[in-house]
Amino acid sequence: MEQAIPAAAAVQRLRILIQGQVQGVGFRPWIFRHAKQLNLSGSVCNTPAGLLVEVQGPKAENEVFVQTLRQQPPLFAKVEAVHIMEEAARPEADFVILPSSLEGEVLVTFPPDLATCEDCRQELFNPHDRRHLYPFINCTACGPRFTIIRSLPYDRSRTSMRDFALCPACAREYHDPGNRRFEAQPNACPVCGPQLQLLDAAGAALAGEPVAQAAGFLQQGAIVAVKGLGGYHLACLAADSRAVRRLRERKRRPHKALAVMFACMEEIKEHCLLSPGEERELLSPARPIVVLPRKSGCFLPTEISPDSPDIGAFLPYTPLHYLLLQKTGPLIMTSGNFSEEPMVKDEAGLAALLGTVADYALTHNRPIVRQCDDSVLKLSGGGRLFLRRARGFVPHRISLPLAGPAVLACGADVKNTFCLTQDHFAYPSQHIGDLAEEASQEFYLAQVEDFCALHGIKPEVVAHDLHPDYFSTRLARGMAAGRHLAVQHHHAHIAACMAENDVRGLVLGVALDGTGYGPDHTVWGGEILLADYRGFERLAHLQPRPMPGGEQAILHPVRMALSYLHGAGVHAVADMQAWLPALTAGQIENLLALLGKPTYSPLTSSAGRLFDAVAALLGCAGSVTYEGQAAVQLQSLAGEGTDDFYAFEILRGEKAGRISLESMFREIMTDIKQGQNASGIAARFHSTLAEAVAAACEQARAAVKVEQAVLSGGVFQNELFLRMCEKRLSQRGFAVYSHHALPPNDGCISLGQAVIALAQSGANGGEQ
Repeated sequence: MEQAIPAAAAVQRLRILIQGQVQGVGFRPWIFRHAKQLNLSGSVCNTPAGLLVEVQGPKAENEVFVQTLRQQPPLFAKVEAVHIMEEAARPEADFVILPSSLEGEVLVTFPPDLATCEDCRQELFNPHDRRHLYPFINCTACGPRFTIIRSLPYDRSRTSMRDFALCPACAREYHDPGNRRFEAQPNACPVCGPQLQLLDAAGAALAGEPVAQAAGFLQQGAIVAVKGLGGYHLACLAADSRAVRRLRERKRRPHKALAVMFACMEEIKEHCLLSPGEERELLSPARPIVVLPRKSGCFLPTEISPDSPDIGAFLPYTPLHYLLLQKTGPLIMTSGNFSEEPMVKDEAGLAALLGTVADYALTHNRPIVRQCDDSVLKLSGGGRLFLRRARGFVPHRISLPLAGPAVLACGADVKNTFCLTQDHFAYPSQHIGDLAEEASQEFYLAQVEDFCALHGIKPEVVAHDLHPDYFSTRLARGMAAGRHLAVQHHHAHIAACMAENDVRGLVLGVALDGTGYGPDHTVWGGEILLADYRGFERLAHLQPRPMPGGEQAILHPVRMALSYLHGAGVHAVADMQAWLPALTAGQIENLLALLGKPTYSPLTSSAGRLFDAVAALLGCAGSVTYEGQAAVQLQSLAGEGTDDFYAFEILRGEKAGRISLESMFREIMTDIKQGQNASGIAARFHSTLAEAVAAACEQARAAVKVEQAVLSGGVFQNELFLRMCEKRLSQRGFAVYSHHALPPNDGCISLGQAVIALAQSGANGGEQ
């Protein structure tokens, strides 16, 4: 029966729109319980714009309610805005949860996939619980989100759980406001939920308990494809060097590091050194892969990470992982794909892996709506240094200093992400990868379409890299949009770092990476730019050197060593061979001939190629099998670094200054000749480049009067070099900014393109 409206002075009705990450985090049951505790009437429902709440009651109780939702929202909620409007009171007897509304523009965001919470983990191993050993246990505090959502608002009917009808016991939990599974969309149990299967190499289902059988095969040295939240992993025993080598051969990944999943934190501490901050990251709901130093005495084989003393470690984040790791010990868990192809997410893709890479597959019948690989990060100076941003962090959005038309930024062709904007928010995609293969291009196209539909965004501006031959550029130019905008690669790097740090005005941007197309049609990559969101000026750069054979110089670092030695005065074939014994006299003659032919030896100012040259000179790198391999080896060789540095020069140029390192190479050759330790030479090289960058910025500051220094580009994945640059720039009085929300590599390019497109489209947002 409806209650009468109390006297007007005694009652107040508020209409509250809560925006941000407010769906899929248990916010509706949280609202329901707090309203009930305060004896308020009204309702709550999901809408595309956010969480819509109406509360009615005494003004004092309403104030407590609003203060609580602002200050103590659910654990994984991110409240970005609370809009409150007072309305006329109405007859009302209770507080209810209404069905979701589908009307209106999509403004809400939702959480990433969340690792299994402690309550669910305890239930998983409780023999008296009805979900004992059930590999899909979850609640409002954990479980899949981003990878199962088909459309917003976030309700079970719009997820890949829609075909799993709740049994009576699960339905009671789902509808009980006092239960922690109240409105938990992926809620399920062994009676009504997804089920496991173990398949053999031919794709036939095997009888028996799937987890126990899979664990047994792993113990025998098998490779098992394991279906996770965002796709398949390829798993083998981390302690079995033969299994690791076999996995590398089959996956066609000969050297790049493989991640290791450990059963618990104590097991990680047996093998790795870690700080309290790294422990917090490992235990966070995102459960990223965290790169940690290998502990002395660690028995895991060096085949896991042959180029580095580090181990990419992570903890179980699904119930299935917990069940499997309990029976096996540490497992290699690497992306289920062939090298440089998209992660396999379904049984159609699994067919290509079974019998070729994987001996068995531990799979299930809950569909994965969208692939999302594991996130990878390090800690540097106490902050995150992303190498890959994906599961656990996507689809978190980033607030922008600008607002304007909807933008689709297409990113670069290596370590690709794309990015959408709406109002003053950016939505960077999950890691897509390299776009060289047709399968990756198809994945990219599907994800762009999916992201636009999921967020309800119709791009008005399409931004892309300046490089005319990128797949992402060609795609962008073919899209229907009001405007297409080409953005220089390194300007995008700097703008991305500015945006995630909310930096305004002019900056000195230090962009150091492997490759970026310059407006002068040369290969850039060692740049100091005067930049804001609207434009840039090239103030200084590394002295360009020819790349003998073009892209072949990327695959064979010794070619860049030859180029730099030639620039340092080594011209005779015999002298060159003394420094580069990996090359024959005939090969050296051919490469020296190429140096004088611009068509076959394009100029580059790339810092990545500089690292390659020094690595090859010190005997680190032969032919590389993944991007940055020589630099990874050189960083490992450098150890903890040094403050000593070699000589260098900053030369005045007609258009921009040039950082010349010819003196450095001559001193390195002297050190090698005198038998100096290669580790010390590698450390002094890192220190020299950092000192040269800081000196060039100091010289530029005298001319342009800019005190903000922004660091971006793949070279800054090297935390040793990053720390050196930050230290030297800070000592010179600069305010220094680096990446913490996105990777410094090309994974940040799309955000930079997006914010530049907004600025050049006349977006609002204050000082630029």
